[in-house]
Amino acid sequence: MIKKILTAFLLLPTLLCAQINTERVMTIARNALYFEDYVLSIQYFNQVINAKPYLYEPYFFRGLAKINLDDFQGAEADQTALKYDPENLVLWHNLSLCHMQKEDYDAAKEDLGKLLKIAPRYTRAYLMRGEVSLKQKDTIQALNDFETAIDMDRYDPDGWSARAIVRLQQGKYTDAESDLDQAIHLSAKNAGNYINRALARFHQNNLRGAMSDYDLALDIDPNNFLGHYNRGLLRAQVGDE
Repeated sequence: MIKKILTAFLLLPTLLCAQINTERVMTIARNALYFEDYVLSIQYFNQVINAKPYLYEPYFFRGLAKINLDDFQGAEADQTALKYDPENLVLWHNLSLCHMQKEDYDAAKEDLGKLLKIAPRYTRAYLMRGEVSLKQKDTIQALNDFETAIDMDRYDPDGWSARAIVRLQQGKYTDAESDLDQAIHLSAKNAGNYINRALARFHQNNLRGAMSDYDLALDIDPNNFLGHYNRGLLRAQVGDE
C-alpha cells in the first residue's frame, strides 16, 4: 500500500503537467484571488503556468496577486505575459504601476510611453505619467498630462482632481477650487476631494466653506485621519469648540 502511495506521488507532477484542466484550475485560482486568498491563488496560477507557459492570463493574474502582497519585483517579472500579448493595455498599465511602486520612475515613464503608442487615447496612462512627473518634481509635464486627460475625457473626475493638486502646489487656489468643484460634481463620494477643496478655501480665507468641506469629508469617511486633524486645527483657529 505504501509503495502504491509513493508511486502516485512520484507521478503527480507529470500528471499535473500532462492532464491538468487549465480552464478549471484558472477558475479556482481567480476565485481565490477574488476572495483575497493571494497565496493560494498564486499556487493555482503556478500550476497553469507549468502546464501551459504560453498563456498570458495566469502571469497577469499572478502578478495581481503579487501586487496585493506588495511583491512588486515578482509582479514585474510576471509581466512576461507581454511576450504573449504585447498590445494588452492592462498588462502595460500594471507593469507601469509596478515600476511606480518600486520608485523606478524612468522605467514607468518608458512603459507608459509604449502604452500610449498602442492606445493614444488611454487617459489613465496620461494620469499615471502625470503622477510620475509630480514624483520627479516636474510640475510642468504633470500639468500637461493632466490637461490632456481632461481634454480627452471631461467626465473623468480623476483628471480634475489631479490638476487641482498641481494648482494647489502652485498656490493657484481659486483655480484649484474650480477643478475640485468639477471633480466633486462628477464623483460626490470622494472624501479626498472635499479635504483638498477645504485647503483651497482655507487659503482664500473662506473658513466657513473649508469647515463645511471637512464635515462633508468626514460624513463620507468617518475614520479619515487627515480630515479630523485638519478640522481640529481649523476649529482651534476660529475658536469653535
